[in-house]
Amino acid sequence: MANTGTLTYIDPFDNILITYDGKSFGNRFDKKSFIGSRLSYSDVILHSFKVPESISEDELKTNVEIKMYDDAGLDLQKKYKIAYIKKELDFEESILIEAFAVEVDRISDSLYPVFNKTKHIDFLALPFLSFTTLYKNKIIEEKNDLFVYIDEHESFLSIYKDGNYLSTKSLINLDEIVKKLEVAGVDITIEALKEHLFTKGLDSSTYERGETILFNELESIFASMLTKINDIVVYNRSVFGFEKVDRIFLGMQNGRLKGAREFVKKFGMDEVEVRDFNIFKNKEDGNFFEKIVTSYIYDKYETKDFRHNLTIFEKEPAFYKKESGKVLLTVFLIISISSAFVALVWYKNNELQKQKDTLQQQYNAMKKTENRYKKKISIVNKELKEVLDKKADMDKRVENIKFSITQLENLRDTKKSYSRFILDVNRLLKRYSLSTTNITLTGKDSMSVEIIAEYRKRDNIAKFMEDLMKSGFIGITTDEIKSDKDIYISTIEIKK
Repeated sequence: MANTGTLTYIDPFDNILITYDGKSFGNRFDKKSFIGSRLSYSDVILHSFKVPESISEDELKTNVEIKMYDDAGLDLQKKYKIAYIKKELDFEESILIEAFAVEVDRISDSLYPVFNKTKHIDFLALPFLSFTTLYKNKIIEEKNDLFVYIDEHESFLSIYKDGNYLSTKSLINLDEIVKKLEVAGVDITIEALKEHLFTKGLDSSTYERGETILFNELESIFASMLTKINDIVVYNRSVFGFEKVDRIFLGMQNGRLKGAREFVKKFGMDEVEVRDFNIFKNKEDGNFFEKIVTSYIYDKYETKDFRHNLTIFEKEPAFYKKESGKVLLTVFLIISISSAFVALVWYKNNELQKQKDTLQQQYNAMKKTENRYKKKISIVNKELKEVLDKKADMDKRVENIKFSITQLENLRDTKKSYSRFILDVNRLLKRYSLSTTNITLTGKDSMSVEIIAEYRKRDNIAKFMEDLMKSGFIGITTDEIKSDKDIYISTIEIKK
């Protein structure tokens, strides 16, 4: 993870390392910081075309891809990283698109010096866009500016209108200048040329008599360069509608071009301000352009604006953030969960088996106990049946005894009742000197008495019946009183 607010810039051409925290530059490399570098202008393939204002972003991306392959000549067999910038056009209902492409294999070789220090590049900058940092951080005012950078293997022009990037074009580089000088008969190395441009440049007063050819050739080369620049400005003025150039920033990697200011004015740009790249508020020693690029990348890092980042060498995300890592972690998680589930199932099955075995043992023991108790219960039930049978027999006998007792009591009561009944009737018979020939009990409370009385005692029969009624007997009836040889016979029904 990058340290917040810290940037390390590694130049791919001169082994320069610059650190920046938004305030000051340093050279202490922090591998954990945000890493930036830049492309060589010569590695960038540029192509511009117009599209309707109404085009969607998805359609535009597709259109850029097609245009870069069909019109800019990208090789279908090679891999490229592509980005683009949209530019508003005055008086037109269309947008100008400037697209940039870099060949992956080519920039991998160009950036080899960077990979000696780091394994990744978080931001890979387009050099001609870097000057936006000067306006963003208010290092210079927003005007119509030309930035001309001259180096060994790359030279280019960047045009800005009111602080906004308009376009870029390549210019003659130092290596090409050396070759032109060689054709003119001037033998000079690139390092010697750099020093010569820095100390003498285009100032004719600094040249000696034997350097006339060198001066004349350099003057001609830079005059051609300014002519090309002027033609580019005229074209951009017609396209983007700016009136004039306010400033030209012209410089090399480690310094200005001697005599550039006077040379530009002699070329006819009297009102144009000419400056070099040493323009930070705190004047820095050397590496001026690299520090501009460093500040630009820092701005992009701070604002999280990676639209024009052409790197393909980002720091690999943590394993768990990669798609492959996510897949593997998901698979691992699924396997782990499955394994845990299998282990849990095995454990549960093992526990259940143990419980089953324990329960089976308990069941077997209980089964034995049950069988033992069943035998005991069977014996008890048999004994109980015998007891119950005996009890039933005894109950039956008791019931029989109870019934017999009841019968005896009833019989006793009946006999007692009969006896009393008979005694009461007999007492009255004696009172009236009446005799009976037959007493028949017709029920518990009734009897039939056949009475015999002498003639002279015949009235006693009536008195006997009256006395019976007085004694509480009811239902006293007689069939008739018969006379037989001075004897009266009467059958009387008596009810109690």
